[in-house]
This record gives sequence, structure tokens and C-alpha cells, in this order.
Amino acid sequence: MIPLSETLSQGRELVVEIERRSGQKVADCYQCGTCSSTCAAADAFDYPPHVFMRLLQLGVVDRALTSTTGQLCYDCMTCSSRCPISIDVADVIETTKNIADEQGIRESERGLRLFRNLFLKNVRRHGRLHEASLLAWFNLKSGKLTNDMSLVPLILHRKKVRIIQPRIKNRAQVRRIFQRAKERPKW
Repeated sequence: MIPLSETLSQGRELVVEIERRSGQKVADCYQCGTCSSTCAAADAFDYPPHVFMRLLQLGVVDRALTSTTGQLCYDCMTCSSRCPISIDVADVIETTKNIADEQGIRESERGLRLFRNLFLKNVRRHGRLHEASLLAWFNLKSGKLTNDMSLVPLILHRKKVRIIQPRIKNRAQVRRIFQRAKERPKW
């Protein structure tokens, strides 16, 4: 068994790394709860954003690394834009998720990594989300070829998803954004 003091010191080291990469000071969060009250996905998280921040403040990083908060976060930045002291909470959550990925911590929600990667690849390729190809590729790659097939006639009839997506004007600009993000140093 690892002594509690050793676990806490490792947790603090990870918090320092999260702060370094995100450029945010976790200790500055005073737990007002604004981030959680404005988060559209907070009900799906095991720890809402302000509780996630508290876990980091307490050095309980193992829970933060394995939580569904980073996995299910929409990256909409609402929590960050509403923070009264301008902490970029979304970046802290994203940085923690990236560290979990680097450490090989498996996502508890099946298919999330696959979906996230296919989503980004889809946007990079089309310049916007092309739902039909995303659904097709996800079903193909996840081995569930007939998943949601019963919904296809209804979706097509109601014109909720287009088979042929209109092209955006400047797809090259979107590709450049992805290229710059790829070249960005990991701090």
C-alpha cells in the first residue's frame, strides 16, 4: 500500500503540471459554482466543473484523471467565459484529459475516443460536421454496422441529416487551423 503522503505529493506534482500546461492557477478557484451552473453537460459528469477543480485543489488527481468530466466535456467554453475570476476551467479539464491520455488511462465511456477522433477528422476534412459520414464511420469502426439503421428513413424523411453536405467556402482555412493545433507545443 502506498502511504497517503506519497499519493498526495504525486497528486500535487500532477496539479503543478496541469497548471503549467493550461496556464491556469487551480488554487485561485473559490468554488462559486458558476461554471457548473452554466455547464450544459454538468448533469452527465460524475464531477461538475467546480467539483473537478476542487479535486485538483485537494490533490486528488487520480479521481480527476479517471472522471467522465474530461471525457464528456463539450469544450463549449461556457464555464470559462462565465468564471468571475477568468479561470479557463475548460482548458484545465482538457489538459487533465490529455494527461490521462498520455498516461494510458482508459476512458470509462466506451467509444468516446473513437467518436472524438472521427469527429475531428470529419471537421478537418469537410470544414464542418458532416453528420451522415460521421455516423457511418463511427458505426463501421465500432463494429456496429446496423446501429441506428431503423432511424435512417425517419432522419432522411425529416431532412435532419443531409447525405450530401454543402461545401463551406474556405476549407483550406479550417485545415490550417488543424495544422497549427498539431504544431502547437505540449508546453
